[in-house]
Amino acid sequence: MHSASLWQQMPSSGRLFVRFWGGCAVAAGVLAIGLQIAGPPPMGGDDIDVSTPALNPADKSDIPGPQADLLEKRSGPNGYPLPRRGQHGHVARQVYAAPAVDVPAGEAQIALVVTGVGDASALTDEAMTSLPGAVSLVISPYAPDMKHLLEQARANKHETLVSLPIQTGKGNAEAAASLAGPNALGSDLSARQNLQNYQWALSSLAGYVGVTNAASGANQSDFTHSPAFSPLLDDIDKRGLLYLNATPNTTLPSKTGVTGTADIAVNTDADIVNIDIQLLKLQQAARRNGRAIGVMGPLRPVALACLRAWIPHLKDVGITLVPVSMLVAPPAQPQTPPPSSNAGPTLDNGAMRVHLTNPRMGRQQ
Repeated sequence: MHSASLWQQMPSSGRLFVRFWGGCAVAAGVLAIGLQIAGPPPMGGDDIDVSTPALNPADKSDIPGPQADLLEKRSGPNGYPLPRRGQHGHVARQVYAAPAVDVPAGEAQIALVVTGVGDASALTDEAMTSLPGAVSLVISPYAPDMKHLLEQARANKHETLVSLPIQTGKGNAEAAASLAGPNALGSDLSARQNLQNYQWALSSLAGYVGVTNAASGANQSDFTHSPAFSPLLDDIDKRGLLYLNATPNTTLPSKTGVTGTADIAVNTDADIVNIDIQLLKLQQAARRNGRAIGVMGPLRPVALACLRAWIPHLKDVGITLVPVSMLVAPPAQPQTPPPSSNAGPTLDNGAMRVHLTNPRMGRQQ
């Protein structure tokens, strides 16, 4: 007579326990073998850069390239066609504006404009890629490789303004011209000369939202706040551009057009403590008035370091960083659908590809 096996001697509850965990072990083994054969799963979507936190939750829609409808048919004195209003009511300050930023109800807004872009290529590259798209950039008509600068800014969602070179005061015209360059505007020049130099600056590139008198922190209030500047302000508006007065506590000679004035000018030639103090003043102005515009320049490594530390702090104090076009040219209802044709002008320095993608609507006309 055979004796009962250990399995038969085991109570039914014990046999059930062994069956359950034995099944789990087999399933785990099969899963492990399957994973080993299949290898790691493919990565889906874009890689995430965890080294630098996102500085601003701005919309990531593209800024379009130069639009044929917004350019004159002929090249200007500096190679590119002068800007103009589009046939369907589109304007450069609307079409080339940076993506709009959602502002929570009750939050103050700050627009920050950085000058001196392009003076140092490595620093410019770092600024364009590390700063949020809501930071607006000023490009000098004397900057090297302006077309590349504009394309790089557009790729990183930064809207751009062209700086008008301005002589810093009356007196020695030769000395003033040497400081501001051979194509500078000034009170010592005739209206015709100023118009020619103004058109030279505007035709230095295409695809910008407006112009400004900001240039390396120089005090340029003499000419740009005189009656002689009024005809140029009128022309800026007729061409669909905005104008940013970078000299705080000053008024423009004309109320014509879409204009804004800086509340704070941040001098980046100061040390890090003084730069931080000026940024704090900009922050206080925004809290006091609900909005503020700061002009910062020229671009310096210490200034970039200050900005990268300061910008993430804004959301903690209830302030939203926005493009300057959102404060100077606030959103308005679109009137006419954009054109759909694709055509572009040919420039003196070669053919330019012009993209007539649907321009973003909604900025003030």
